[in-house]
Amino acid sequence: MIRRRYPFLMLLLTALTACWLTAGCGQRERHATADSTATAAAGTATGDSVVTAAAIGKLLRQGMAHDKAGRYAQAARCYRLAAMMGDDKAQNNLGVLYKDGQGVSQDYAEAARWFSKAARKGNVLAQSNLAWLLQNGLGVEKDYPEAMRLYRQCAARNHAAALNNLGTMFLHGMGVPCDSDSALHYFTLAAEQGLPIAVQNKQRLEN
Repeated sequence: MIRRRYPFLMLLLTALTACWLTAGCGQRERHATADSTATAAAGTATGDSVVTAAAIGKLLRQGMAHDKAGRYAQAARCYRLAAMMGDDKAQNNLGVLYKDGQGVSQDYAEAARWFSKAARKGNVLAQSNLAWLLQNGLGVEKDYPEAMRLYRQCAARNHAAALNNLGTMFLHGMGVPCDSDSALHYFTLAAEQGLPIAVQNKQRLEN
């Protein structure tokens, strides 16, 4: 009941009980490149698919422009249209807006739903974002094993936030035995990419 009615309280409790910093959920796609699911498929498909991919690309670029300018309601409309056509980047970014309550009413469950759609397509940002929700029990039941599985997938692609969060899970024994050596290993890998939170965590553990 507390999780559903007071999401900000849950975030506060999580922050107060965690002595070490996680790289938070909310990682956006910033570039509408040609590697999105729908656009990549269009190259070998029919003319209708090419038109659809072009429309998705336009919506995604417009959504990102609105997002960057703080016009979140407009960004949400563009992302939603592209997301409903199956674009994983739009799905991830729409999930971020729901997570943050930007342009839409804050809804962690809806954020998780869109992150899940993009994560199933292999979107690394969505996988990391979904893992963070699972780790903290926001919008979904807390599930350390599934969060760990997703973080490991992202870590295999050298994703800095996921590497850091893996370190936090090992340090606190979240779904795995406590293991400070593994925690330091993952903090170090993330810190080498310049992630400030990971640098702080690495320094605190070494000291």
